[in-house]
Amino acid sequence: MRSLFWKVFLANLLTLLVALGTVSVLLTATYRNLYYKRALQHLLAVATDMARQLEPILSDPARRQELETVRVAMERSSRTQICILRHGGAESEVFGKGPLGEHADTPGPGADQAQAGETVVLSPSVALCGEHMLLAHVPFADRRGSPWSLYVRAGMAGVVDETVWQLRRLLLLAVIVAIAVSLLVALGLSRRITGPLRRMRRLATTMAAGDFSQRLGLREKDEIGDLAQSFDSLADSLQRSLSDLGQEQARLRGILASVAEGIIAVDAERRVTLLNPQAAALLDLDQASTVGARIGDLSLPQDVSRQFLECLGTNQLCSVEFDLSHPKRHLVIRVAPVRAAEGEPWGAVAVVRDVTAAHRFEDMRRQFISDASHEIRTPLTSIGGFAAAIADGTAATDDQRTRGASLIVREVERLNRLVEDLLDLSRIESGAVRLELEDVDLAELSRAAVEAFQSQAREKGIRVELDLPVDLPTVRADPDRVYQVLVNLVSNALRFNRPDGEIAIAARPTEGHVRVEVRDTGPGIPADQLPYIWERFHRADSSRARQEGGTGLGLAIVSSIIEAHGGSVSAESELGRGSTFSFTLPIT
Repeated sequence: MRSLFWKVFLANLLTLLVALGTVSVLLTATYRNLYYKRALQHLLAVATDMARQLEPILSDPARRQELETVRVAMERSSRTQICILRHGGAESEVFGKGPLGEHADTPGPGADQAQAGETVVLSPSVALCGEHMLLAHVPFADRRGSPWSLYVRAGMAGVVDETVWQLRRLLLLAVIVAIAVSLLVALGLSRRITGPLRRMRRLATTMAAGDFSQRLGLREKDEIGDLAQSFDSLADSLQRSLSDLGQEQARLRGILASVAEGIIAVDAERRVTLLNPQAAALLDLDQASTVGARIGDLSLPQDVSRQFLECLGTNQLCSVEFDLSHPKRHLVIRVAPVRAAEGEPWGAVAVVRDVTAAHRFEDMRRQFISDASHEIRTPLTSIGGFAAAIADGTAATDDQRTRGASLIVREVERLNRLVEDLLDLSRIESGAVRLELEDVDLAELSRAAVEAFQSQAREKGIRVELDLPVDLPTVRADPDRVYQVLVNLVSNALRFNRPDGEIAIAARPTEGHVRVEVRDTGPGIPADQLPYIWERFHRADSSRARQEGGTGLGLAIVSSIIEAHGGSVSAESELGRGSTFSFTLPIT
């Protein structure tokens, strides 16, 4: 293959060089002829201009003594020889040497070849110096009407030397460039011919290694093109088979990666053959290193490993629930036997689900039912007792009946608040509540919320402070809903504060929002409970919440209202030091 390349390369290079040489010779000859024509025209123009300059001097006999000086000056400036001839028979005069002779009394040989107003090239046989010469003859008349002839001679060597040198330099540069271009062209042509053969060799090598994705893509209508198309057809059919198989595998991987559950496949030798990202995340496994490892060598809970071994041993469905820490979560794994084809050994496929949220929701649901039952039973018991007392006459006096009726009204209001909280939360989360947005002064709403709880604060000895700047910007919000948020947060701060404690309400503008904080000096919230305090039914201290009243819906309502306004909520707490609840609303 290498010898073929160089043979083709040298043949192409020789062809290009021959063509280049032929073009160079033709170009040189053409350029020389063109230059001769331009030189003859130029010399005639120079002679004509000289005749025009000499005419005033020749017309004035008094200035004849200047003629020789002017003639010599013209010869020097134009680097030519000048001969001036006055016609007139016996009175003919010749100034300067003849154009081709050494005598001053004759125009010299060859002058008769230069017709009037023309230029000629004199051969070396006529020229004295044995070189080609240019001769121009310009006839003119002076002011007195006397006829004159001006002969101007220029040696061809002196005229063309510089031009020939420039031409040679240009030709040398052109030859160098042409050689470089010829090399590149020859190299390109050689590669174009031998390239397909090399590509076929590489394609055959890659196909032998199992890669059928490459193609030659040649469309030449010759033997090499036919061979290349045969290679491509073979690669196409093999590639289609591999593509179909790859699509099936990709579809399977996509399905496994998109399901919410984790999936683990183990072969009969107890090696992991498949592990989707969800399973790796749930079981804290590295996906790359786990595939191919034995199930017993993995850092899995003992119950999980036991289920795989049991399923592989009995070919029966197995399942188990277990807990993991860091972070704490509750998982369920179900292992089922499976095999690829009849007669092959059994493997196992496991599905892992995270049921932490379901367990926590179930716990909250049970807790809510318990709390709601308590909250409903207590006022219903009071209502039933006082209603029975009034009905059967046990409350005999007007004061007793009035006190009983007042307690019934208070307990009914308590039930109404519970129902309203549940309905409010449901409407807000479903988007059924339409916000009436307007420019709201948070400072004014904060003062109104504090005044609503002023009597309760005095009863508990809790001091309430407001830290509201005078230039606090307004926010775009529903004033009734924002007031509901402030009331819920202040109510919580009062309910879960210590006697003689403090409540501080502060507001500050920050990055296009106003941030409002409600701080208390209560017992605080455990750190593991903070992520869940905004969820419905959740209460950090169930026993105390039951004593203080409430169902754990207040903060869930706060979060839903603020998020509906495009704001955010957050909470910080330190056990024994109190808690800070905050929310943000966009500035108008």
